[in-house]
Amino acid sequence: MVRFNRVAAYSVPVTVGALLLSGAAAVAQPSAADTATARTQAGISALQSIKKSLTAAEAKQASQLVVEKRLRADKGLAAKLPDYRSGVAVNDKGAVAVDIWGKDQKVADAVRAAGGTVRYASGGAVRADLPLAAVDAIAGRADVSSVKPAAQAMTWKENSDTASPARRQLATKAVAATQVSEGDKSHGADTARTKYGVDGSGIKVCVLSDGVDSLSKSQTAGELPTVDVLAGQKGSGDEGTAMLEIVHDLAPNATLGFATAFTSEQSFADNIRALRNTGKCTVIVDDVSYFDESPFQDGPVAQAVNDVTAAGALYFSSAGNSGNLTDGTSGYYEGDFRGASTTIPGITGTPHNFDPNGTQVFDALSAGSLGKPVTLFWSDPWGKATSDYDLFILNSSGSVVASSENPQNGTQNPYEIASVPSSGSGYKVAVVKYSGEDRFIALNVIRGRFVDSGSLKAFSTAGVTSGHSAAKDAFSVAAAPAATAFGRPLEQGDPANPAGPYPGLFTASSKWERFSSDGQRHQFYNADGTAVTPGNVSSTGGTTRAKPDITAADGVATSVSGFQPFYGTSAAAPHAAAIAALLLSGKPTATPAEIRTALESSAIDLGAPGFDAVTGKGVIMAGPALAALGVPAK
Repeated sequence: MVRFNRVAAYSVPVTVGALLLSGAAAVAQPSAADTATARTQAGISALQSIKKSLTAAEAKQASQLVVEKRLRADKGLAAKLPDYRSGVAVNDKGAVAVDIWGKDQKVADAVRAAGGTVRYASGGAVRADLPLAAVDAIAGRADVSSVKPAAQAMTWKENSDTASPARRQLATKAVAATQVSEGDKSHGADTARTKYGVDGSGIKVCVLSDGVDSLSKSQTAGELPTVDVLAGQKGSGDEGTAMLEIVHDLAPNATLGFATAFTSEQSFADNIRALRNTGKCTVIVDDVSYFDESPFQDGPVAQAVNDVTAAGALYFSSAGNSGNLTDGTSGYYEGDFRGASTTIPGITGTPHNFDPNGTQVFDALSAGSLGKPVTLFWSDPWGKATSDYDLFILNSSGSVVASSENPQNGTQNPYEIASVPSSGSGYKVAVVKYSGEDRFIALNVIRGRFVDSGSLKAFSTAGVTSGHSAAKDAFSVAAAPAATAFGRPLEQGDPANPAGPYPGLFTASSKWERFSSDGQRHQFYNADGTAVTPGNVSSTGGTTRAKPDITAADGVATSVSGFQPFYGTSAAAPHAAAIAALLLSGKPTATPAEIRTALESSAIDLGAPGFDAVTGKGVIMAGPALAALGVPAK
């Protein structure tokens, strides 16, 4: 087992024989484990020294910004952290992309005065490119509560372009021949449109994703009609175009709209509300997640989802492609903090013990985790964390290569993030409670995986689906292949991926994608930060949301380059949204609750009987859902 003790930090204790001296002049030689332990201790100690010496302005900054500045100014510190990378990208003008939280518009004015460029401002929330040298001055303002590296987002497309050239050529030929998503037939939407006389008429479906760069090309090719794009919100990229094509394939007479979700997290939330309030969207769908969306409390984006669903909109969102426990593809761990029985000498805090039956303070990361972000959350209220947890990533020689050690003393978020290097091997992650109370923790290697590595056993759990996709009234959508199997193994040694039923219909024997994220979602706080179960924020407290809700098709044809075929829950979510549009066009007076009941009660059960944490209620079908809603056949 892996233990912290006075001799070795992450190996079995050095044997007594290795330390025996053969005579007075003999000197014990340090083992490889001893040397690795020394590196670990030196690295964490250096980082904790920074944490203990923060100025008032630095205490409001993410640790990565502080460490990056200090490494640049202190060669001695750099020598103590030779393999460390802060992850902060400084451009050729010396600026960093940051998110700033302040009181009002004056913060944006201050950023401009400091030589920064404001990308987006909404009240006191500002995304900007700010000179690294000006970060302290902005953070030191009384009207600024925090400055952090710009929160990153991702879509949930799986890269099918790694398939063989022959397979890509076949996919492209299929697009040219059919011009229609295979999900149209696999969900029975093609026959349902004829049988029930529905086509999406009178319904507006709006998409949020990265961008719609090829929108005009798709329109010229007859793949898309006019799309209402929110002013200035076209974005960059083409996942939005591919999603719109899927919606149009299944609901060809629905009106379409779009806005980017990538400008900033606050902009994403603002655009959700704008699509409903200004764009008059009936059905809204996205395939985007921000890394800092809390799994335990509705954040800004989830609150926007709550607002539009309360106003009558149907909201669909990708469940994610971070794997699931059932298929052994999980890169997620959650559970009550369990302090190790011994600590690292000279280091403040207590490491988490991942092994409930032993002692293991590291979880090993797979080769597929290279370059992936690792997030840590715990069950303190957002913006009011009083327990202080830190995150460390180590390489095979024991050096700290990345970390996140933000201070939490009552006004900060219970959140840390660091990234695995993009090359190398043998990485592992540790969680250290620096101070405060034991909490329920969530550790996520986004699209990576925990694996057995040497003496390190992998520990993972279910429950990775989170953020706004897990909002109470949102539909969190898992993925099942409509046609050909995803062409590459998720990790080396994995079994083959499943194929879909096309040109047939989904059935109870259909399989879900092995990368599809699972639930359920444990929640500890209401959106306003009040505890669901006051006094109990452990595994026995809070509440559980049954997520994901439903499953829909992926691995389908579009005309968009790079999405031929289109895999991931990014493709599944627009299929589900389009089917909902068909239901609403068949019964415009239907309430959101009636649409949900029709979709879920008629879904084909794919996993364990009833709801299961990978596929929800099962794969939805257009015809049975219309019948369940009471829409008469023509």
